[in-house]
Amino acid sequence: MIAPTDFTDELDLYLYLSTSVQRQFDVAKEAVYKDTTYQLPEDWWSVWRCEILTSHPSNEQHAVLFTNSATFMSFICHGFSDDFDALVCEFEGAFLSALKAQGLQLPANVSTQTRLIRGNPRRLVGTMKELKGLALAIASGPEGSVTPAEIERQLQHHPCGSLEERFPDYEYLKQLKANPPFGADFDDTDDVIVPFPGC
Repeated sequence: MIAPTDFTDELDLYLYLSTSVQRQFDVAKEAVYKDTTYQLPEDWWSVWRCEILTSHPSNEQHAVLFTNSATFMSFICHGFSDDFDALVCEFEGAFLSALKAQGLQLPANVSTQTRLIRGNPRRLVGTMKELKGLALAIASGPEGSVTPAEIERQLQHHPCGSLEERFPDYEYLKQLKANPPFGADFDDTDDVIVPFPGC
C-alpha cells in the first residue's frame, strides 16, 4: 500500500481479515483470497490478522486490532468504514515505525505490499480473542481515559503460553534481532533495544 517512487526494497505482508472486518469495511470478496492461494512465508513478520476492537456509536469509525502471527505483537489502528485502504496504510506505517524505533536501519525506500487473506489460523484467532478482551478491559478500567499506545504497551507484556519467550515484547525482540527484515543492521548507538517507544 505504501509505495514511494524509486523504492529499492519491498516488504510483503499477508493479512487475515476477520468476518467482522470484512463486513464493517465492506471489503470486496474478490479482494480477499483463501490463505491456501499463497504459500505463506515463514518470516516472522509476514503474517498478521486484524479484528474489530470497538466501533463508534455511529458505526462509521472503528478501532481495529492488528496482531502478528509469530510474536503476537499488536497495534491498534483507527479507520472509517468507507476507507479500508487508509486503515491498512496506518497499520503498515505503525509497523515500519516500530522497526525503526528498535534502531533497525531500514532501506532508504521501502514499499509495503499487503495481501488480504481469509482462513482460520486457530492459534492466532484464539490469542487475539484473549488480547481483544484484555484491551477492552484496560480501556474501560477505573484509571479513566487510556491511550491506544498505553493499551498496546500492556498487550505486549501479556503472557502468552504458546510463545517461547512467553511475552510478545520479548518474543518480538528475539525474532527481530535473529532475523531482521531485509537483513538490516541496527544502529549501534545504544546496546539496549527498547521494545516499544515509551516502555
